Amino acid sequence: MIVCIYEDRPKYLIGVKLTVLSLARHCPDLPVIISCPQPSASFRRWTELQPNTKLFAEDDLAEVGWNVKPTILLRRLSEGHPEVVWIDSDIIVNRDFRDRLQHFGKDTLVVTQEDYWGQYQGGTHRTVAWGLKPGRTFSTTVNTGIVRVTPRHVELLKTWQTMLNDPTYIQVQRQPYYQRPLHMLGDQEVLTALLGSVEFSQVPVEMLKRGIDIAQCYGPAGYTPSERLQRLLKGQGLPALIHSMGRKPWEMAPSAAAIWSSHEPLKKRLRAYYDRIHLELSPYTSIARQYRQLIGEDARWMDVQTTPARLFATLSAGHPTLQGFPLALFDAAVRHARRRIGIARYRLNG
Repeated sequence: MIVCIYEDRPKYLIGVKLTVLSLARHCPDLPVIISCPQPSASFRRWTELQPNTKLFAEDDLAEVGWNVKPTILLRRLSEGHPEVVWIDSDIIVNRDFRDRLQHFGKDTLVVTQEDYWGQYQGGTHRTVAWGLKPGRTFSTTVNTGIVRVTPRHVELLKTWQTMLNDPTYIQVQRQPYYQRPLHMLGDQEVLTALLGSVEFSQVPVEMLKRGIDIAQCYGPAGYTPSERLQRLLKGQGLPALIHSMGRKPWEMAPSAAAIWSSHEPLKKRLRAYYDRIHLELSPYTSIARQYRQLIGEDARWMDVQTTPARLFATLSAGHPTLQGFPLALFDAAVRHARRRIGIARYRLNG
């Protein structure tokens, strides 16, 4: 097994570093291949110091974004690797996850469940909207933060790659995400459509379970209150994989004071402050602090600065699951209300 990671945004390479460092700690014998178009000299030097890690400067893949996944997976398979695991660069490893994969056969494609709040989960809409004949349906949408493939999946990957290069899809990707139709929102919607089609309905699919195998931290309640409680009641810690979906902690304003002193409308400042509290208390940020001295760059974004975050952290003794629990409860209540009212962000029609 090898792991492949991709990132073409210089400001997001800190996420790659955290993924690599966490893999080195919990899976020290697992080879890692990083694909980074036009890497900086400093990032090259950093990767050279990491054991079991190779950096490929695949410049032809610059500015492709997450649509690059099937291409990179196909390249790694063509190099002779019998089992390849894609890991998003905003995922941090909390313990060895390979025991969850070792029982699957070579025919099984492994992905993860989408976060609980994903809209219009499962069903056949994505498949039908792509003009494919439905052959099965899933209860949740596929999330491609983790994708495990073998040579048995080459045809599936090639078809996925072709669909991501469809001119209509490429045109839609130039629109803001909230204006895109659901079936073309991104690469994982396309893979969900494909796996639900007759052509690939015989491919065994195993989804790593949200809240159990992976914490899908999309907003405060992405890792839901019920998921947190279930693990706490069982005396379990965080899942093996922590996924910082959406806004990243290193994207925060440099301080709370910078938020309030900006000239943005009050609504935007309140939102930025709310996001900062969430990101300061995120399980991802909590685990990332373990690697602060190893990333080789400024990490002030790891500090807990806001008064509410400090209060929650103090009351929970810095527990990575509990400290964000009050905010997760509030966020979940708001999201449930939106669902009941029928407020949706994405279009079902093309």
